[in-house]
Amino acid sequence: MTKNPKFIIFGIDGADFFLTQRLMDKGLLPNLKFLKDLGTYSKLESTNPPLTPQAWSSFVSGVNPGKHGVFDFGELQWGSYEPRLNTSDDRKTKGFWEYLQQEGYTSSAINMPLTWPPENLNEGYMVSGMHTPDVASLTKHQGIKEFIDKDFFHYKIDVMSHWYKSMDLFLENVYEMIHIRSDLAISLQERFPVDVMFVTFTGLDRVCHALWGQQDFVNPQNDWKYSQEVTKVFQLIDEKVGLILEKFSPKDGVMVLSDHGFGSLSHDVYLNSYFLELGHLKLDATKLYNTITNHPNWGRGWPLKVLFKLLSHIRFVQRKIDFRHKSFQDIHWKKSKAFSMGLFGNVYMHCSDRFPQGLFARGSEQYHLARQSVVADLRALKHRGKKVVDELYFSEHIYKGPYQIKAPDLILKMRNYDYITRGGSEFGSPFIFDTPELHHSGNHRSEGVFFLSGNNVSKKKTSKRAQLQDLTPTLFSLMDVAIPKDMDGKVLHELLIENNPYYDEINIYRNLDSSSVIESEEVKSRLKALGYI
Repeated sequence: MTKNPKFIIFGIDGADFFLTQRLMDKGLLPNLKFLKDLGTYSKLESTNPPLTPQAWSSFVSGVNPGKHGVFDFGELQWGSYEPRLNTSDDRKTKGFWEYLQQEGYTSSAINMPLTWPPENLNEGYMVSGMHTPDVASLTKHQGIKEFIDKDFFHYKIDVMSHWYKSMDLFLENVYEMIHIRSDLAISLQERFPVDVMFVTFTGLDRVCHALWGQQDFVNPQNDWKYSQEVTKVFQLIDEKVGLILEKFSPKDGVMVLSDHGFGSLSHDVYLNSYFLELGHLKLDATKLYNTITNHPNWGRGWPLKVLFKLLSHIRFVQRKIDFRHKSFQDIHWKKSKAFSMGLFGNVYMHCSDRFPQGLFARGSEQYHLARQSVVADLRALKHRGKKVVDELYFSEHIYKGPYQIKAPDLILKMRNYDYITRGGSEFGSPFIFDTPELHHSGNHRSEGVFFLSGNNVSKKKTSKRAQLQDLTPTLFSLMDVAIPKDMDGKVLHELLIENNPYYDEINIYRNLDSSSVIESEEVKSRLKALGYI
């Protein structure tokens, strides 16, 4: 007989609060509407910025990124300028499954981003999500590994639009991914039952990135072939939520959440080109000279070589050099004060405690003067006569914890995330502003969704303060599990009928072997293929 879980948690990557409400009002998401009517539905505030890896890490650990240490899909290796992919080993704090295990509960975690390499959950199991290199690497649970190898060898880990030339093929694979994800989640709960079942659907995020700007709810006059695909994919996920709930009636409750919302994307911003114009960043003239004059198509003779060698030191000339000849490797670090690296507009000051050729000590007068200068220039950045930067944050003001030092020094919100930087494509355009490199028309927003229903959940109430890091302590309160005092998240008391949480001195940090961080060339190449560097 199938064991019903105590709790089922659904992650719907990219589910936007406003779109979800609109589609429920139209009767297009009946299962989510049922959960809303059965319990509560609230806007859920994502992390700053609303970026997938740090958002999911904040949810599962109940802490801010300054404690769990994840700020982007990739990061520069400490003490170097080499980018690498962040993995599950970069989350320094425990996931909710570890605390539940100590209380005697078993958990599953299926397809959550930043869970590769997968953790060993003992009596429970993890099936890792995006960035998992192959099906053979999905889990450390031997029985489940054998089951997937035998019955789910065709399992689809992820789908992204820029992998396909055909939109039809992309969407066909998105639908297939959702179907097989649901089938696997059901099969695993039947064969390997757990107390807390957690599965994430990522298909909605993928179509929102690819097609948001072309959807009928954005442009009602649009009758393009794919103008309803976001709604259709959301409806399919809603159907799978209903199917899983029908199959397994959870004893205590259901939680549904998204890591962020969604909106439009119109421009990629090349901040390093802007910094080059202003002199905050400089290029190495020797590297530029060698790259260009050693190219097979140079053919201009040695007199021009000599002239170019002299001119390549001039900033005006560096700016005019074709963008295809410039890269992150060409930066003259000994003369650069600041640079951008990562998604959404992350800016790093060139500090000596982190970078081998850093120019100033963090917190010094020189540091603060340089940062003030960069901030002033970012606030002055305009496109088509209008300011680009809505809000600018100092990392020490928004992140608290031992890993805050890993964070970018400045975090930007540009045109409500309608403008973003693009990972490692620092000089990937002749312009400071250009159309999105991956041909996306959608990007993350801060307003995700949060549904909660169960025996001890108030009906029809909402929370005006819910944040991702609040959900794990709220879950623990519902399950009478001790909440670590070092968790940043707060129990959402206003959503609960009876609420008697208890706190304890519990270590929130994992025991990680530093050698487990993966630095391979294979991972770097996958990071490039995924568009993150």
